[in-house]
Amino acid sequence: MIRAVVLDIEGTTSATDFVVSTLFPYARARYEQYLAATGAEPHTQELLDEFRLELGEPGADVRRIVDALVAWTDADAKVGALKALQGRIWEQGYADGALTAPFFPDVVPAVREWRRAGLAIAVYSSGSVDAQRLFFANSCDGNQLDLVDAFFDTRNAGPKQQVGSYEAIAAALGVTPDELLFLSDSTDELDAARAAGCETVLVQRPGEPRAGAPTRAHRTVTTFAALAPRDEQAVPSPQRDPS
Repeated sequence: MIRAVVLDIEGTTSATDFVVSTLFPYARARYEQYLAATGAEPHTQELLDEFRLELGEPGADVRRIVDALVAWTDADAKVGALKALQGRIWEQGYADGALTAPFFPDVVPAVREWRRAGLAIAVYSSGSVDAQRLFFANSCDGNQLDLVDAFFDTRNAGPKQQVGSYEAIAAALGVTPDELLFLSDSTDELDAARAAGCETVLVQRPGEPRAGAPTRAHRTVTTFAALAPRDEQAVPSPQRDPS
């Protein structure tokens, strides 16, 4: 019986193009400015140390680090410190009204129905927890933070293609892996979740980059509306105490 649903963001709840064509360029254009303005602050010093460690260059200056950040961004590298920096830059963009996050139209109604059915809802993305919270708080549908019980990223849960990450998420949510359903557009991520014992659904939305890719035997949907909360093959409501 499913008790928790974990959602990917990019390509699953929201269009990949928004991340690739809006969020990434917005941060990319502001790395140098942000590091110059906040370089003396402890949180930025910590990030700079992490970037130097990632590069294997203890003496790397800010110019070298900015060049690396640009390269990592263009390669969509899953570098935790990069994701943290992007989240801080996006925070200002959301605050200024320059950024507003879109959801696919079926997402908010479906997730609200799952919550009414008693399911816990979590988000697991390679973007930082701070960036995820900003995304949900500044959506085109308004502030949707109340939809989500917990946020997970590669820092507090682990890489998305590792089995242990899904075991850690299940434990944090207080459920067993077989009580957790993970929705993603990535079969590699779903393979790891399934190996951990989780239920999986592959989301293949028309027009998204991964639409039409091999499903590897994961159940496949094109919309959250296909996952009714009481459909025992999808997102069943949890067992309730008859008393």
